[in-house]
Amino acid sequence: MFFLAGIVLAHFVYLRPGLLLASLLPLAVIAIAKTPRLLWLPLAVLWLILGAWSAETERLPAPDPALLRLSDGLMRTVEGTVTDAGPLREMDITESLDENSDDAASANAASPTQKLAQRIDLEPTAAEVVTDTSDSLTPVAHADAAKLRLTVIWPANAKGAVQAQPITCGETLRVVVRFLPPDTYRDPAVWNRASYLEGQGITATGSIIATRRDAGVPRLTLLGNPGTSAACLLNRWRDTASARLESLPSLTRWLPRPLRATSEDAAMLTAMLTGDRSYLTRGLRAGFERTGSFHLIVVSGLHLAILAGCIFALARRLRLPQLPTTILTIVITLAYALFTGFAVPAQRSFWMITLYLVGRLLYRDRSPLNAIGFATLCLATASPRSVFDASFQMTLISVAAIAGIAAPLLERTLHIRVKATRDLRLISLDPALPPRLAQFRITLRLLARHLEPISPRIAWKALPFLVRSALRLGELLFVTLVVELALALPMAVYFHRITIYALPVNLFILPLLGLLLPAAMLLLLVLAIWPPAAAVPGALAVFLLHMSVGLVRRLGALSLGDLRVPEPAAWQIAAALLLLLLALLLARERFNFGRPLAFLALAAMVAVGLWPRPVDHPASAMLFEAIDVGQGDSLLLITPDGKTLLVDGGGIGYQAVVASSKSQPAFDIGEDVVSPVLWSRGIRRLDAVALTHAHNDHMGGLVAILRNFHPRQFWVGNNPPGLAYNALLQEAAGIGIPVRSLRQGDRIQLGQAELRVLAPSRDYRPGPQPGNNDSLVLQARYGQTSILLEGDAEAPLEHALLAHQTSGESSGGLQSTVLKVGHHGSVTSTRPEFLAKVAPGWAVISCGRRNRFGHPRPEILAELEAAHVRTLSTDTDGAVCLALDGKSVTVQQGCNGIP
Repeated sequence: MFFLAGIVLAHFVYLRPGLLLASLLPLAVIAIAKTPRLLWLPLAVLWLILGAWSAETERLPAPDPALLRLSDGLMRTVEGTVTDAGPLREMDITESLDENSDDAASANAASPTQKLAQRIDLEPTAAEVVTDTSDSLTPVAHADAAKLRLTVIWPANAKGAVQAQPITCGETLRVVVRFLPPDTYRDPAVWNRASYLEGQGITATGSIIATRRDAGVPRLTLLGNPGTSAACLLNRWRDTASARLESLPSLTRWLPRPLRATSEDAAMLTAMLTGDRSYLTRGLRAGFERTGSFHLIVVSGLHLAILAGCIFALARRLRLPQLPTTILTIVITLAYALFTGFAVPAQRSFWMITLYLVGRLLYRDRSPLNAIGFATLCLATASPRSVFDASFQMTLISVAAIAGIAAPLLERTLHIRVKATRDLRLISLDPALPPRLAQFRITLRLLARHLEPISPRIAWKALPFLVRSALRLGELLFVTLVVELALALPMAVYFHRITIYALPVNLFILPLLGLLLPAAMLLLLVLAIWPPAAAVPGALAVFLLHMSVGLVRRLGALSLGDLRVPEPAAWQIAAALLLLLLALLLARERFNFGRPLAFLALAAMVAVGLWPRPVDHPASAMLFEAIDVGQGDSLLLITPDGKTLLVDGGGIGYQAVVASSKSQPAFDIGEDVVSPVLWSRGIRRLDAVALTHAHNDHMGGLVAILRNFHPRQFWVGNNPPGLAYNALLQEAAGIGIPVRSLRQGDRIQLGQAELRVLAPSRDYRPGPQPGNNDSLVLQARYGQTSILLEGDAEAPLEHALLAHQTSGESSGGLQSTVLKVGHHGSVTSTRPEFLAKVAPGWAVISCGRRNRFGHPRPEILAELEAAHVRTLSTDTDGAVCLALDGKSVTVQQGCNGIP
């Protein structure tokens, strides 16, 4: 515990490794010299410093300098070896992986209906280096783990056919590609894609069209296969297994519906057995996420534990000695973990299983908490930064809750009654038992004697078995309840969910998984040996899978199954962890009330962690936050009294949006970017959401926002009907959110702030397609400060606003302290005469880094500079926060997650 505390301390406070190392010797001397009664204090400090020293000396992942220098966006030739290759997929690539939009856009233009794509990791050996005097292919001296991640695209030809040659691990390639460092959304609490890829050794990313030629030179050339490493062999086997699992629907098409596999069933079995989540659609994932059972359909520690249990039980059934049984279980479990990619959760589970099995060989009496503590210490020593990984924390909390709370609480209640149901005819056992257990056995014996005339087998075999099964079910129910209570805090912190139905779902699905996983592994084995015979184990696996999925979908579709909560405050997290520690200590106490108090402490942990906290905003000021959503708009206003308004929800953006054409997009900017920002401020429900106009870069994320935050009102302007816009209005109606149509001249009081609607005019008629000049233009005022939210208004709408003010019909004018620049800084907006009339002191531009439109345009930046307007832009500054206190404007530090 103190070792982990040292790692956490080093995460927030820099401590010199040399001083930490120097302090270890005197602390060790003090620990030896102290009396036994005070020995714990210097030992605790010693472990604390060891943890801090381990964290400070750990080598953190970082971009490789050699590859980083080449990641300048220039088109260059690169040669290298493929170290990892994903399966070939039918893809719908709406945008490129990062800034390399030319290839992806060309692919879409060439074939908007069908294309195939493959993700590969390339370890460069040589790269084209351009200088003033030369242009040559030069060897690249980089770290062994440094790689480029590329997306290779095969579009359809003129006849609509796609001819693709899958790239395999171990091949050497020559590619002509433009690559850049991976980018991310710079907002607080938003998943950092760049850090995630750095942890895998990925320094830069790019995309290419395999069939494209530039000046006769192909973009992709296969140079040969120099050989296959063990890692590549595993990669190929995994891809082969995934491909064969995807063929399961055709193998079972002749079976009855309950036994027939669909493409979704194949996707779930592939994720469950090989770790490949490529075909898991967002809709398919949603039901499992809402019910807290997503770990059931992906390779996790639970799967390794079930596999190890099956192998161990089978070996013991075959009467193998204990040592060969242990070795066989460890070897098969390791082989499967390596086959699935040996991800961090699999590594953690494997080492815990190995430690437990080795402990069985050395000790008769094993302390589960000691085993868990030792395994945690080993894992934290090997990688201190893994302590901050969500899966590490959830695994640790789960096993600690089972071994440290549930097991002790059941030990003197249901568990001893389970033991008391055995050997009912042996009356000689009763005197050695506590009175209540002896009475329990007497009661069961009386019932058995009443049933004996009917059938002695029912009386002395079936009755104890049924009672024992009921008690076992009660134990399972209680253990599941304890785990769900313990996981409430990390679920709120990392996933912002309250999983109301996790208890009944896991209670029924866990036993099913115990049957499903062996059947699915048998299916995988038969597919590898003789695919035509896979229909029989496939039918069994699909039947069990349908039972599990049916329950998840029914409960996940209920409204209570999708309760979202904001991130708890720091004090709440600290208090909840202290209560968890208190529950672990109380569960071990022997006095009568200790164990019930342990359960109350666990319940108090949930209450403290989920208690609503105030919305985070500056006191006595109106907060304006331009959320970094890439090439789009999403703006948050919080009034001094805590009223909230979100204007737009972003859209696709310029990040990776690569998904199966048969599925929903793999990336939802409303769910994955905007919602975490709102939750990080403690927002549970929005007072209003406004849509400026029906373009996807403003509207795309609003479906998730409406579902997650249930705003009290949804404001729209005058937009033409369209599929996406109508679907958004239907979503609002389905949730029960009132839709209010705003027009020029409307005024709205939002807490202590006043909002004026400047456009659209009451006689405005939109065109057949959504346009920038449909924009809903708002002005928010607090005291003597104000913000003009222009949407994507272009010159015609700006001129109309000027004319409306000149005619005298406008009251209040256009003058504003802050201007949210129209149309992402395009030359079509922010005309000089309009800027002069607004006369802002501050300007904010929302646009994506290295976007292909060139926003913000240099002309607009020069115009703002000439007008002495202090300008902030999300492409360079990340998320932007301004506080308007009624008299002046100040910039809020740390808004983009960087202190």
